[in-house]
Amino acid sequence: MASFSIGSRMVGDGYPCFIIAEIGVNHNGDMKIAKKMIDAAADAGVDAAKFQLINADCLYVKDAGVVKTDSGDTIDAYKVWKNVEMPQVWLSELKKHCEKRDVLFFSSVFHIAGVDILNPYVDVYKIASAETSDIPLLKKVARAGKPVIISLGGATLKETVEAVDAVKAEGNDRIALLYCVQKYPMPFASANISALKTLRKRFPDVVVGYSDHSLMPDPAVVPAAAVVYGAKIIEKHFTLSRSMEGIDHKMSVEPKELSRMVQTIRAAEKHGYEIPKEIIGNSRIELTPEQEKNLRFVRRVIFATRDIKPGDIFSASNIATLRPGYRDITEALHPREYETILGKRATCDIPERALIKKGYAK
Repeated sequence: MASFSIGSRMVGDGYPCFIIAEIGVNHNGDMKIAKKMIDAAADAGVDAAKFQLINADCLYVKDAGVVKTDSGDTIDAYKVWKNVEMPQVWLSELKKHCEKRDVLFFSSVFHIAGVDILNPYVDVYKIASAETSDIPLLKKVARAGKPVIISLGGATLKETVEAVDAVKAEGNDRIALLYCVQKYPMPFASANISALKTLRKRFPDVVVGYSDHSLMPDPAVVPAAAVVYGAKIIEKHFTLSRSMEGIDHKMSVEPKELSRMVQTIRAAEKHGYEIPKEIIGNSRIELTPEQEKNLRFVRRVIFATRDIKPGDIFSASNIATLRPGYRDITEALHPREYETILGKRATCDIPERALIKKGYAK
């Protein structure tokens, strides 16, 4: 039996499903929209409203490149995230507004400095799918001593084990894992909700949930079915309107859909739910070739953040883990090597924004 508290709420086995409205960056940089979204989410009956504390310079290298999204849009990866950075001065006001509406405020964190920035305002941290392998970030979050929710979109079972072990190694065992399929929106038949049973069996002391991006034919079906299959947390992207401009609106539910989803989940908890066979899946946690291709763009590796000369000591001031975009990362160091090379000396000239490769440290 796995459970823990988030603020005043208990989450996990023996407690109602914890439902998160993922506002993310759908506020479009407008505080008024952000507050309207909190109000609409509260009216829908969710437990929490989640945002994303984005710092583009700590997310992508500036020349990451252009990528085509699942919705068909073509975007410059660095620029699009630069445009949706949430001002830090918002945090206090958003938290107060959430408290006023009796919903929990928290945020995804994407960089090490963000952990301390968020700490006064959140009772739980969220790790996004692309950051699951960012071991330095996981360790920093774990040391904050608060629950950690980790999305697993694109993560193998081996990577999931490594992420859980990294958090536990810092003395933090309040962990939740959200099964997630990195398709936006997610095709109905890709849901694979039986993977929840795989996670529950492999991680009996961890709370298991589902981060859902499905819309058709009914955005409430997968969340309700996931709850029947053991999900104790449901996360769903949310927007005031899919007609709004922005990268995540098209794959998000609108207020009426969110409200009906919450009602469907609560009914499923009491009375069960008839599950469509096509969303059950094969229970395996594995990557498709398409997912592997997409992950190369977003899975972090170690970069130089300034020019490094031979003999310079590697430190947090000159290296960081970043999403590489279209770089060839074959020889790049994985984030798990970050702490290993700290304090070592560079063996060669390394220009700013260059990959840190094997043999560059001694």
